[in-house]
Amino acid sequence: MPVILQGSTWKKWDLHVHTPESLVHHYPGEKEAAWEAFLSDLEALPPEFKVLGINDYLFVDGYARVLDERRKGRLANIELVLPVVELRLDKFGGVLEQSEEGYRPSNWSRINLHVVFDQVEPQLIREQFMPAISQGYSLVPGSPGDRWAGVITRENLIELGERVVASMPEAMRGRAPSPLKVGFNNLNVSFEAVRAALKTQHFDGKHIIAMGKSEWDSLRWNDHTIADKKTIINEADLVFTAAANPEAYVRAHDGLKAAQVNARLLDCSDAHSLSTSGDKDRVGNCFTWIKADSTFQGLVQAIHEFDDRVYVGDAPPKRMKVEQNRTKFISSIKVGKVTDSGLAEPWFDLDIPLNPDLVAIIGNKGSGKSALSDVIALVGNTKHYAKFSFLKNTRFRSPKRRFSEHFLGTLTWLDGSVMEKTLQEDPEQSSVERVKYLPQSYLEDLCNELGEGGSTTFDAELRKIIYSHVPEEERLGKASMDELLDFKVAEIEQARKGVKESISKINAEIIEAERRSTNDFLRSLHELMVAKQGEIAALEEAKPQPVLDPSASPEALAESKQAVQQVDVLEDEVRKIEAEETALKNTRATALKREAIAKRVSTALTNYRKQHATFVAELKDLLADLDAELPIDSLVQLKVDSGPIEAIVVAAQTQVAAIDADLKNEDQGSISQRRSLTTAQLVEAKGMLGEAQRLYVLYKENLANWERAKAELIGSPDKSGSLLQLQAEIASLALLPEQQARLRAERSEKTREMHGLIQAMVDEYGRLYLPVQRFVNSDEQRELNLPLDFQVRIEEKGFSEQLLRRINQRVRGSFMGVDESSQRLRNLLLASNFETPDEAVAFADMIDDLLHFDRREGIPERAILLTDQLARTVTAQDLLDYLYCLDYLAPRYSLTYEGQEIGQLSPGERGLLLLVFYLLVDEDDIPIVIDQPEENLDNQTIFRVLVKCIKRAKERRQVIMVTHNPNLAVVCDAEQIIYAACDKAASRFDYEAGAIEHPDIKARVVEILEGTEPAFKNRQSKYRLQ
Repeated sequence: MPVILQGSTWKKWDLHVHTPESLVHHYPGEKEAAWEAFLSDLEALPPEFKVLGINDYLFVDGYARVLDERRKGRLANIELVLPVVELRLDKFGGVLEQSEEGYRPSNWSRINLHVVFDQVEPQLIREQFMPAISQGYSLVPGSPGDRWAGVITRENLIELGERVVASMPEAMRGRAPSPLKVGFNNLNVSFEAVRAALKTQHFDGKHIIAMGKSEWDSLRWNDHTIADKKTIINEADLVFTAAANPEAYVRAHDGLKAAQVNARLLDCSDAHSLSTSGDKDRVGNCFTWIKADSTFQGLVQAIHEFDDRVYVGDAPPKRMKVEQNRTKFISSIKVGKVTDSGLAEPWFDLDIPLNPDLVAIIGNKGSGKSALSDVIALVGNTKHYAKFSFLKNTRFRSPKRRFSEHFLGTLTWLDGSVMEKTLQEDPEQSSVERVKYLPQSYLEDLCNELGEGGSTTFDAELRKIIYSHVPEEERLGKASMDELLDFKVAEIEQARKGVKESISKINAEIIEAERRSTNDFLRSLHELMVAKQGEIAALEEAKPQPVLDPSASPEALAESKQAVQQVDVLEDEVRKIEAEETALKNTRATALKREAIAKRVSTALTNYRKQHATFVAELKDLLADLDAELPIDSLVQLKVDSGPIEAIVVAAQTQVAAIDADLKNEDQGSISQRRSLTTAQLVEAKGMLGEAQRLYVLYKENLANWERAKAELIGSPDKSGSLLQLQAEIASLALLPEQQARLRAERSEKTREMHGLIQAMVDEYGRLYLPVQRFVNSDEQRELNLPLDFQVRIEEKGFSEQLLRRINQRVRGSFMGVDESSQRLRNLLLASNFETPDEAVAFADMIDDLLHFDRREGIPERAILLTDQLARTVTAQDLLDYLYCLDYLAPRYSLTYEGQEIGQLSPGERGLLLLVFYLLVDEDDIPIVIDQPEENLDNQTIFRVLVKCIKRAKERRQVIMVTHNPNLAVVCDAEQIIYAACDKAASRFDYEAGAIEHPDIKARVVEILEGTEPAFKNRQSKYRLQ
């Protein structure tokens, strides 16, 4: 039996076709003309018709003729022809009852039984089967002497017909058909005899039994026949019907399921006429597709996997998908030496067609299974080429031998396109991935990452697959999940920036309040106050000694009256000039302040104008996508008039310039000139005073200077560094606790607001994962009973690393010690939750408390300064902003299995979940290659979960699976098996391919199933192993 390398593929099987040799047929013309028309009609069948069952009721003459015609080269389009014998059972038919017109068949309908044989010779059926089922029976009830018995031949049926006609009333005999047809119509056989005949060495394992549905349907459901009616159909391998169309088949199939009986229903043409006839029972009017080798063993396999391997309708969905997506299914894999290779070792020389469904690569360890999967993935531009187990530097790509440079891998796709790559070159980073590869090391690494707390690789895959389920119209033209999420949360992110600014400002005030509330700060204020008080005391001791006013005596007054008057006048003039100068300087300071404030306002207006321009540009882009003719100014307008503020700037600058000019001017009448002149006159007038008067004037000057110095030291609450300011500062410290409490409350509210914005992002994420969750919860997926669930939640990310980076872990505090602080934070994070705003604030406050108090176990609690614990280049502002702006919290998609997060699962469970994820949820429909999916899984899990997922995945994409356990290929019902073997002595990998039901491939499966056939016993009924 030749091996069909591609394995099991969808073909049309019509197992009920009558030839011109049938007792009843409607093929036109004389015998030979009818045969020519019949054969030509079969040769003109659509190319999907590959298997025919030739059924000429009790005879195999037509089957013999078809075999003979095939030997002559006819019917080359048909791959397999099987003989079918159609019988009528005696249990429910064949008994005559008396009527006024004589005897006629009873109302009991005859059950049609079809025996489909393997490709046995016609003579074997004639000589071994037909005689074994022949029997005798009474023609007329109550007439035991009138019996007929004989081997079923045409001559004997004629004899039976003649005797039946003879037993009819004379008036009815003329209307009877030919004796042959009468004999055929009245021949019924025993089901027990049929089964006994088929159990012989000639037919055991080489037949199947089918029941005719139409005749079975006519049996009544009553108390006496229910059990018999169910038993007879349930004992059949198949049920045959001849439906007018697929809809009629569906109704018939649903009826069998509703009756809870054998529903393995095949549609057959029951052809009695050519395809051009208007009759229902015509050549080609068959809707049955079977995915199997074109062999009898293929039919047996399809019966055991009926739901997956049999489809009745216009075309199987997978076949249609393949035809409509020919660029996504590999037609063949070829590996051979490059043209100029001088390598002696053969290693690879293969060209294997690949099945579009499930391909299982089996073989013993080191046989070349992973070599083949690596090559397929390599040429298909996999992104996981770094995880190859065969094509790596320590093996086939060894720099010493450089085997890989000598071989070329070629993938041919169903659309005819070809991809080639030497086994030495890796795919380009920019190349499009045509094959998804899940090597064992990739899955193991991913599992380890997830077990250690997270994986950016898996997160990216998760987002990609969630995006694949988002309906096209909801993707808003965005090319990836990240782009779509960025678009959805853009305004939320903008709002977060505003809240961050508010939190940062509050943190700055809190840091300042904390600085002022320390004992060091209070001590420094007291020291400054004491020093200031000392200065004032020293000044008191240095107060000028009083000098008697000489003008009090008449003599002194007379002596210098004129000079004293002159000094007083001049001193008054100096004071006026100084007051004028001070007024100008004050005015100048006021003008400078107005100029600075006005410039700041002007800059703020400019910045706001720029922000508005950016906002308008973004809004225009959004409006462009709306296809709405909405002028931007109909939605938003900005009116900014900086003219008045610019006028203030100019006026202030003009005023300052004028004052500067006045102060520097030395012309006649200027302040400078008048001050110089008056000062000189005052010096001259003082020189004219008497000694006593001079000393008194000097005393008054010193006293005035002393009073000014004292007033400067005492100052005011607003004068920095003065005694009153220091006293006011000390008094204000009593209000700090209340101020700090208020600031912390404000910060908590802002942090809650920040959490609310993150939750708003979670809600947006949630809306986007609803399609994939609906897919998982759909009725179709629920049948798999997989406890898979998608979630989006607020999750902490990188907090421990980011916090400890900002802290000096060598100084005393709650986070002293590298290992100790890491463990402490790990425990705190495990015990914390961030789902609600209050929980997020509580966590931040807890960390803040640990940064202000040393709360290590076994160490007396003490207050510590945050600033003392900071790492170099880190400020308290930076740390508190990170803590309270919640930069470590973000929405994150997660996948759970049986209610557990993926990181909480065992390594085996994590691996299983990843496989379920890629096989079931991933919407990508490019070929997927999986290396050893059963690794680390127990048998129960393999059969309960993995098998279901692989079967479901192959419904929509090409699946190529490497496995050490052929049982997995068996239970997954792989459409193609590739058996790998390595001849190390010859330096050669060998590969055999074919359907799992083919005897040669089946033998290979048995060979490596733990090395013994007993491991295959549980599948014996399926494969009819001998």
